[in-house]
Amino acid sequence: MLTTLKRLAFVGLFLLPIMATPASAQTPTPEGTVITNLATATFTDANSNAYSSVSASVSVTVGYLAAPLPVSPASVTPASPSAGNTLLFVLHNNGNGTDTMTVTNAVGAAVTITQYRVSYNAGGAYTTYATIALMNTALVAHTTLAKDSIYVEVTYSVNGTSGGATIPMTMTQFTRRPTVVSAATTTNINPPGARAVAVTPVGATVSQLPSNPTAYSFNFTITNNGNASDTYNLVASIAGVPTGAVTIVTVDGVAGTTGTKTIASGGNAVVAVTYTVSGAVAAGTSDKINFKATSQADGTVFSTGDLTVTVSKASVTIVKGAYKDDQVTVLTLASLVKPGDFIQYKISVTNGAAAAAAASVQISDVLPTQVTYISNSPDLAGWTITAPPATTVTGTLSGTLAAGATRFFWIRVQVK
Repeated sequence: MLTTLKRLAFVGLFLLPIMATPASAQTPTPEGTVITNLATATFTDANSNAYSSVSASVSVTVGYLAAPLPVSPASVTPASPSAGNTLLFVLHNNGNGTDTMTVTNAVGAAVTITQYRVSYNAGGAYTTYATIALMNTALVAHTTLAKDSIYVEVTYSVNGTSGGATIPMTMTQFTRRPTVVSAATTTNINPPGARAVAVTPVGATVSQLPSNPTAYSFNFTITNNGNASDTYNLVASIAGVPTGAVTIVTVDGVAGTTGTKTIASGGNAVVAVTYTVSGAVAAGTSDKINFKATSQADGTVFSTGDLTVTVSKASVTIVKGAYKDDQVTVLTLASLVKPGDFIQYKISVTNGAAAAAAASVQISDVLPTQVTYISNSPDLAGWTITAPPATTVTGTLSGTLAAGATRFFWIRVQVK
């Protein structure tokens, strides 16, 4: 591994147009150099007679010292997503003799390496290799001189969910003689975060009866279209001037009108907004619920969905008519009936054309004391009719009475 001092010494090299071979603090003695050490002795005798000097020497031969020194930028900032990015590693033979080398390259899953290119000369031609194994086969066949360098360009892509992440790419350089020695350099890939969010639906509408007793619930979907996980501030509100038709109760299960939601890049979340509908306002009254999601990482990034809620109410009217026993001839106040005559009352209920369906519809008819109940006949199935001995005939309609629908039944009586 590089020492801190060595790494700092070579970062500055990337300011040059072409990465040059770095200079060591002290150039190592070349391999094979013979180092001879000579010692000489001079002397005289007791009478100061001079004698020839004598000498002795010893020699050693310098062996090979492996010193791999890979260099790369400290960090790069490709987009996420992006493809065709390149990163240059320079593999220096900082040893004192020739060597061959191989490399390994490790990188996080967010980055995909698509090819390697190698040049053996600064500014020279590059050869492309599809895999690191193929490149290593070529590297092993190339002898690198002392102080020489090999240039390895890595082409890579970044996935679309890595904004704001730090993804290390580490290339390790291995010498091959006399034993394996290695050193590594790491470049941090830091794709900038890009924030984007979408809330749906937009322009949704619904007609609803006044709440009784529970609140209604509506689901909004938040989609994180950015390249990084994000937390969103959620706000539900009534747009414009509230009419009082709608009151927001909870957001994502929490009482109130606000909340937060964390969503992974490319993911989505369904958030329920619950609300009540007032029965104190007229049918047809509307309020619009706006639901806004704002990025906590970038407050300028937000999206708003909306739901317009219109108050719907049932509107039932009742009509009663008197007929002769033929159920055709209408009797009026001016009509004359005699004791013993049979009369048929027709009782009809109608729901408004634009109204909500009416449920639990029930008709109570109090018979005059001057008539005797004989029988009843409903228009269709669905009526449950109770008759005297009580003086009131009650008709209960099962199910609901749809908007614009009319149902009726007949009561046959005899004038006393």
